[in-house]
Amino acid sequence: MEMKEKIEEIAQQDVFSGVISIRSMNGAIYQNGFGFRDIKNKLPNTLKTKFGIASGTKLFTALGIGKLIDQGALSLSTKMEEIDIDPGDFIDRNATILQLLTHTSGIYDYYDEEEITDFENFSVEIPCFELTTPTDYLPLFKNQKMKFLPGERYSYSNGGYVLLGIIIERITGQLYRDFIKANVLEPANMYDSGFFAFNDLPENTANGYLTDRKSTNIYILPIRGGGDGGMYTTAEDVHSFWKSLFSHRILSPETTSEYLKTYYKFNDELGYGCGIVKKLNESAYSISGSDAGAGFFSRYVVKDGITATILANITDVEIGVVKRILQFLDAGL
Repeated sequence: MEMKEKIEEIAQQDVFSGVISIRSMNGAIYQNGFGFRDIKNKLPNTLKTKFGIASGTKLFTALGIGKLIDQGALSLSTKMEEIDIDPGDFIDRNATILQLLTHTSGIYDYYDEEEITDFENFSVEIPCFELTTPTDYLPLFKNQKMKFLPGERYSYSNGGYVLLGIIIERITGQLYRDFIKANVLEPANMYDSGFFAFNDLPENTANGYLTDRKSTNIYILPIRGGGDGGMYTTAEDVHSFWKSLFSHRILSPETTSEYLKTYYKFNDELGYGCGIVKKLNESAYSISGSDAGAGFFSRYVVKDGITATILANITDVEIGVVKRILQFLDAGL
């Protein structure tokens, strides 16, 4: 009861809008929807509502690359010079797939979060309604310079994950979203998830609202998500995802093991694998995302079989809830 009361206390305090789901493999520990998916029409968020997950998408892009590795089309050591894409000067030709996956490639970043902090007022030269798939982003990289040499340091990179999406399209000849759906989402039984366009959202999908809680994000974000962000999902699908990842329904055991290694340490507690954050002192993994009108966090605690997922549809509204739930997870619930 204490956990439920404290979660709902912070949710009420922050006027949280979204879904909170904490589950074991045997069933729900705590689940609830808050606020509205459509504020003006007072349509509530429910456990079945689909939410944008912003940069939570990156792990799904990484898994798409992992699928190509399992198929023999790539390896973690494949260099840019081996791929049929002209890297120009925006990335070193010796940068590897592993370095792209772990944010150490030095690629130019069209959305550099080391410099850009106000994502409610961010825009690029290409109209957002023309950004429908990763390859559409290529003109943003033209005549740009790499940030640093491969392996020199870590720098969180949206551009790197856009490029991974472009690589998927170039190698497979498919649209990124179609490849991810068939090779990642469907094997994970994530049938309510996908890359939905703003002008064709499916039933029970949350609008993303800015901090004014009036304006939506449709004129700020790309019309459809791509390699670095913008996928939609539900709490149930995320729970299914974690089960599928660790039961090797998505990638082979060998590739999964490579993805879950620690390639970079943020500090003594957290490290980074391929698109995934690791808690170093225990077997726990997480993914997250934050953008205009979207907030997402999900952690899987392997030893306890517990998943905790927060999906939000107002800018930054999830921060307090995530902190509170992490306190419970760290204390073993």
